[in-house]
Amino acid sequence: MLLDALKDFNWYNEPENVRFTDGGMLVEVKKNTDFWQNSAHSVHKDDGHFFYTTQAGDFDLTVKWQSSSPSAFAQSGLMVRLDSLNWAKIGFLSSSLNQPQIGTIVTNSGFSDWAVSALPAYQKSFYYRARRRQGDICFYYSLDGVVFRQIRLFRFIENPLIIKVGAYACNPQQEDFSCLLESLELQSKK
Repeated sequence: MLLDALKDFNWYNEPENVRFTDGGMLVEVKKNTDFWQNSAHSVHKDDGHFFYTTQAGDFDLTVKWQSSSPSAFAQSGLMVRLDSLNWAKIGFLSSSLNQPQIGTIVTNSGFSDWAVSALPAYQKSFYYRARRRQGDICFYYSLDGVVFRQIRLFRFIENPLIIKVGAYACNPQQEDFSCLLESLELQSKK
């Protein structure tokens, strides 16, 4: 990962331990962290780690995460965000490695939904992509970085020109979880 490409990125809820290795950026994820909103039940979790930049207009963002032993609901993936009440994420999001899933969550006006797609087996590395075109955002995932499968199309109720985009990680449980951000590529589209 080229450090120069990351100079415009910032942390929202910076991890206590994050460092660069030969393979990328290693993140030790804080326990009991998550991104989830449900105003009806007074659940407001906005303390996960988000490594982001701002982006105007159309773009493609692709990230690759690796984790060797995630615990239940431990996550690393990609996020697009307006604020704490309006954001979306895609990542490995499973209650058990026996039933691996890619999950997406879209949060509009403080209400999060949750949609999953089953995977045949767990693997260490996943690629995630967000593509924004005229306000519509598509989420994709890939197991090999070549073939990307569309998993979700959505739109924020509010549709500002500039949004925050980047990589995220969180761990709603008590187990230790670390993950490696191997690559992050952002391309503006005219």
